[in-house]
Amino acid sequence: MIYVPIIFEESDAVEEHHDGLVISLPIGICLIKRILVDNGSSVNIIMLDTVKHMNINEKDIINKSTMLVGFSGETKKTIREITLPTYAKGINLQVKFLVIDTLSSYNIILGRH
Repeated sequence: MIYVPIIFEESDAVEEHHDGLVISLPIGICLIKRILVDNGSSVNIIMLDTVKHMNINEKDIINKSTMLVGFSGETKKTIREITLPTYAKGINLQVKFLVIDTLSSYNIILGRH
């Protein structure tokens, strides 16, 4: 797995917050909004609808199935895997995403690595 560093300034710090960190990042040739940074996730997840809207060449998508287990024990099967260039604060990385076909408030979930 590849770690995507997210760099913040000292002025971004807050005393206490309980909200999830939701950001936008250039991924592939698109600016993707509604990306949840989830320190509890060990993988990077991209929703199938997001992949479809990015106009990615089918040859770049690997058909691979993996079973994911959520915090409360629920399972979800991935359908594909894709590696996309991801840009954050001057750092360019190739990041592997597992593709799932589900409805979500987020386009991508970035996990910890």
